[in-house]
Amino acid sequence: MSEKLMAPSSPSTSESSPLSPIWKKIYPISLALVFIAMTIMSFSYGLSGDEVDMNEYGKAILRYFTSFFSDETVFNMPKEYNRDGVIQYYGGFFDLICAIINTISPLDEYTTRHILNAWAGFLGIYFASKIALKCMHEQTATMLVWLMFLSPFFLGHAMNNPKDIPFASAYIMAIYFIIQLFERIPNLQKTDYLWAILSIGATINIRVGGILLIPYLVVFLVITYMVQTKFRKEAFNFSAYLKPILITGGLGYLAGSLLWPYGLQNPIQNPLTALSEMSNFKVNIRQLFEGEKIFSGELPAYFLTKSFAITNTYAVLAGLILMVVFLWGFRKQMKSEILYFVLFTAFFPLAYIIYSKSNVYHAWRHVLFIFPSMAILASFGWHRVGQLLDKFKIKMAGLAILGFMLLEPLYFIASSFPNTVTYHNHIVGGVKGAYNQYEVDYYYNSLKQCADWFKKNEYPKIKDGDSVIVLTNAAHLLGKYFPGDKKMYIDYMRYHERNQKVWDYAILHIALIPNEDIQSGAWLPSSTIYKAEVFGKPLCAIIKRPSKDDLKAFDCLQRNQLDSALMYFRSYLQKDPDNTYILNTTSNMLMQSGQINEAERMVQKSYQKDPSNPETQNLKGMMALQKKDFNGAIQIFNQLIQQNPQYAQGYFYLGLAYQGAGNFQQALTMLNTASQDESLRLNCYKTMGDIYTQMGNPTEASKLYQAAGLKPQ
Repeated sequence: MSEKLMAPSSPSTSESSPLSPIWKKIYPISLALVFIAMTIMSFSYGLSGDEVDMNEYGKAILRYFTSFFSDETVFNMPKEYNRDGVIQYYGGFFDLICAIINTISPLDEYTTRHILNAWAGFLGIYFASKIALKCMHEQTATMLVWLMFLSPFFLGHAMNNPKDIPFASAYIMAIYFIIQLFERIPNLQKTDYLWAILSIGATINIRVGGILLIPYLVVFLVITYMVQTKFRKEAFNFSAYLKPILITGGLGYLAGSLLWPYGLQNPIQNPLTALSEMSNFKVNIRQLFEGEKIFSGELPAYFLTKSFAITNTYAVLAGLILMVVFLWGFRKQMKSEILYFVLFTAFFPLAYIIYSKSNVYHAWRHVLFIFPSMAILASFGWHRVGQLLDKFKIKMAGLAILGFMLLEPLYFIASSFPNTVTYHNHIVGGVKGAYNQYEVDYYYNSLKQCADWFKKNEYPKIKDGDSVIVLTNAAHLLGKYFPGDKKMYIDYMRYHERNQKVWDYAILHIALIPNEDIQSGAWLPSSTIYKAEVFGKPLCAIIKRPSKDDLKAFDCLQRNQLDSALMYFRSYLQKDPDNTYILNTTSNMLMQSGQINEAERMVQKSYQKDPSNPETQNLKGMMALQKKDFNGAIQIFNQLIQQNPQYAQGYFYLGLAYQGAGNFQQALTMLNTASQDESLRLNCYKTMGDIYTQMGNPTEASKLYQAAGLKPQ
């Protein structure tokens, strides 16, 4: 009867292949090659956006344990490393391992972390392939190894994502050991319990969402029962599974807090508290999606599925489609319950996150943990189509088709390295089509290329005793490439402040650059000395300051020395003629001083460079008003408020334009909307009073003048 519970057969029990002796050699060789490749590749990747925070968190956890719980910094991390106030809810197991290894590593701490991160990514590939081996055979497991390795999005994250990759690998590892536990019932050994418990605990110790693995035990029980009794008509003994599930679930939950300081404070309650807090994560980050910057809390329901579809290879997507075609026909095969369980582990979390409207961003990196399961399903699809083609005497055809499809991501990885995470398939036109339409380097990987180039080319020019000021929109990362360097002062700078700050070099990353400036290239002046690019699209750039006349101009503005300010602005534009910010600032000054013709020429030049710039459009609209081109002004300000419905000043100017055009009712409507902004309210009331006067309604006009604090006219 024990054999009928779930036959612990060899991997080839369910599927056999005449080539299996060959694949038994190719499979481990593939694993070894991928392991070596990932290790070597890890040296070239940059720091990711979360890496500094998680590194410091890992060191704080280590101090907590080595001080025998007396150093409680881990519960009060400095704001610079805990900007969202939730870092304590992360298990930090991977970061603790990194901190421990870094105490003995001869390499610098982030190089060491990247090697360990790559190894964590490899573990995800390894355990996913072991599951494929259980329910298929070595050929399929080998396909899966290369399918995952040649997935640029996954590969890129595997090098420097300390949150999602370790969790993904622990998740699939736990699934593997849960499957193994079920396979060996009722002849369980202590090690079967131990591996299942520790893998569940490790997953929770990395991210609290690993708690889901505990109810997964019951889900797998139900799937196993359904498959064995309904599809294969086998006997099934429920009671044999109850004890293993209770022991593994209970101890796995407790193990989840062993190396997690917050969880350890109250192992019963705190993991549940953390799960609740992380499930209701309130941070709202603006994301570039379908060409628009959208707050993450307002992204459409299809955000995750579309992100998955456009950043995965055709080989993965085709495999998943084939999986759907062949899935039902596999139901009576030995070990089919494993595949159906993997299906659940892939699609249930995705469906739940979409249904619950969880706050996600950065493409689908928050659900990276489902990718190993997805890859197993895709490899199954390719496995079955290969079997089908074999029946038609087309030997190895399925493998050949898959190999051909994998050439595309192989070429991309080789061409874009180390910016592999930027991969987008041709559903959206590749990287070139996705650029400035979707997030392509949100984790700042390309910053390292700029830092390395600067060290090699500009740093040697700095004389001993001298120093340079380098401002950047990624200061929390850039400083780590120049630790303790006295020749460089590195600080944060918002992009729009670049002409009002003192700097010698600016290193700017696209993540925080306005869309319109990326589209027009306005963020890259002629003094740009280096660009980190992927397929000709700049991700990060080094700019050498062309002139300091802009600083002098703004200094004169503060002192109300307008003529001197204009002189310096004009001088600066000789060196940086396409700077739309300076063009618009100068144009505005000229317009206010009555120099309309020169102002118009500058606005026109700014508009030619960047027609989507809202400030440029606003100035064009104001000039149209001054020239009494009311219809032109109406068109411009209508476009502006369509782009930004919250732009109160746009409604005000639109009201003035309608007033000038004689459309008084529409003017009143626009001004009434603008008056919701307190800073515009009195001007709106005054203008509305003027309109009622023009309409011959002195009563309403008087009320509005009084509301504006004026005497009735």
